[in-house]
Amino acid sequence: MSDSEDDYMSADILSEVSDKPVGIAKSRAHQRQLNIHARFEETRTIEKPKRQTLAEKEKERREEALAKPISHESKGFALMAKMGFKPGMTLGKKRETTEEHEESEQKRLKIPISIEIKEGRKGLGHEKQEIAVRNEKVEAVMRKMKEQAAKHEELIVDYKIRRRQESTLKEVLKDVWSSRKVCEELDHRLGTKIPKIGWFWRSYAVKTDIDDDCDKPGTSRRFDEEQEDKKYKYSNGLDAPEEIDFTAIDEDSLRDRLEQITNYLRTGHFYCVWCGSLFDSPEDLEENCPGDTRHAHHGLD
Repeated sequence: MSDSEDDYMSADILSEVSDKPVGIAKSRAHQRQLNIHARFEETRTIEKPKRQTLAEKEKERREEALAKPISHESKGFALMAKMGFKPGMTLGKKRETTEEHEESEQKRLKIPISIEIKEGRKGLGHEKQEIAVRNEKVEAVMRKMKEQAAKHEELIVDYKIRRRQESTLKEVLKDVWSSRKVCEELDHRLGTKIPKIGWFWRSYAVKTDIDDDCDKPGTSRRFDEEQEDKKYKYSNGLDAPEEIDFTAIDEDSLRDRLEQITNYLRTGHFYCVWCGSLFDSPEDLEENCPGDTRHAHHGLD
């Protein structure tokens, strides 16, 4: 193939090929089909204008009319012109230009108020009523949600308070037990036989002679008032009052007892249950001990 000849597969040759059916009409019917196809291809590329509805036509004419200024030929413009109106001026009585009236002067109308087309067959003001009802429902839902959130917050706060109280009560109970144990040990070091106050030391229930006799084979237990009373003794064997169930005492009474025994330990033995230390003198205790409460030792006071 010479350079002067074009390639039959080149873009120049292919661009000249049309999408129309090619070939020689074999009959009149075939020729008619070719003509119909050609006309169809021509009309398909032409965009047909979209048919407007009556509402769209009215809206278009209305916007076109409102966009135009008032015609000088109208009677309304002629009446306004006689009163001194000119195109571009504001409507209404003209005021003196002052700082007080400057803002109101800017708000004066220069163009007519826009028209709002009412759609539907509902009466005037019905839409505002629907909006008001809808807003009331939304406000009621929001108010209910806020109330539920407030109740939930109250439950959380109440739960935290109860947990804090339970934790505090456990700490107080633990301090009472520790103070009693230390008090008994320190009093024994000084040779004290009985505590200053009966419950300062722990007391233990012991078996009576009647209990020992009843435990023997062939004897029956007599449940009388004398046998039901238990005897309590201290660790040194001396008689002691009945052991107190501190878990059944209310928090205020428990705190009073804790304050009572800790004050005794601090004044009588120069000992701080929270420091866990025995000091040499009242001055040493006052100088090196943070305070006479648990919170003082944890930096909360």
